[in-house]
Amino acid sequence: MSKEITIAIDAMGGDYAPDQIVKGAIRAAREISGIKIILTGKEAEVKQVVEANGGCCLKNIEIIDAPEDITMDEKNPARAVRKAKNSSVVVANRLVAEGKADAVIAAGHTGAATAASLFELKRVEGFERPCICTVIPTIESKMLLIDGGSNIETTPEQMRQSAIIGDILAKILFKTNKPRTALLNVGGEEGKGTARYQEAYDLLKNEARINFTGNVEGKTIIDDVCEIAICDGFVGNIHLKALEGGLKMMISALQRQIKSRGPLEMLGGLLLKLSGAFDRIKDHFHPNSYGGALLGGLNGISLISHGSSNDEAIMNACKHAKLLVENKVIEAVKAEF
Repeated sequence: MSKEITIAIDAMGGDYAPDQIVKGAIRAAREISGIKIILTGKEAEVKQVVEANGGCCLKNIEIIDAPEDITMDEKNPARAVRKAKNSSVVVANRLVAEGKADAVIAAGHTGAATAASLFELKRVEGFERPCICTVIPTIESKMLLIDGGSNIETTPEQMRQSAIIGDILAKILFKTNKPRTALLNVGGEEGKGTARYQEAYDLLKNEARINFTGNVEGKTIIDDVCEIAICDGFVGNIHLKALEGGLKMMISALQRQIKSRGPLEMLGGLLLKLSGAFDRIKDHFHPNSYGGALLGGLNGISLISHGSSNDEAIMNACKHAKLLVENKVIEAVKAEF
């Protein structure tokens, strides 16, 4: 019999916490075999949501009281984490550090979640700075964007280290033996970009453990030309939010056209809806599909979820966490560093 996987979830983090976070945890406890969920947060509030959604009868859900708060408007997350040692995000990470959980999921303040994971789980020896490994959609498939925002001024050496983690992750997530790695840059030709990006290019080109294919531009990154795109956290975070905003704009424009142009357009829209095309497009492009991004380079699996995560996102983050635990991703990273 395979070992039960325990996932600690920060129940108080996110725009819709604890309601949507707890609902997602309950869905995961019911629908994903072989897992146990530990919810950390204000016990009375969390318990109320658990009971309201029928979770009290589930033997694989546990609540651990974490009464302190770290608010979304916190300007100094590292200081807040040091001060609020009994906050939900810190307690959840501590469970992984103490071996009482196999993975942690947090949808709250990204800086606080990153700081809590860094302080509690520590870095893999030889790895300089943690990086957010975000799964994003391409036209036909999915890919990894690293770094998604944890390290704003990423050095060329840190980009090289991120690429090694990306190669390990892509093999697990996308079932490919030789994933392609590219550098997200202002042009496709070698020699493009700042001195920092030119140095990163040279390091990636000479890194034997990855399949480096050169530069990729923001307009072609979604053309299924690579499985991993490397950049600093500043560029990565802007790209992620621009992509999210662009998708939102396109969906909104399509809806307006269908509703405002006349009966023919409305009929076409109805046929697309009935055929399931809209649902398939939504499932492909929506960030809920993976639910969380691995904070790479740590001695434990820490998934950073979107602040607006709903129950579906949290359930999918649990699936993502289970997959990474089962494939021993941390052990694979340690072996490389």
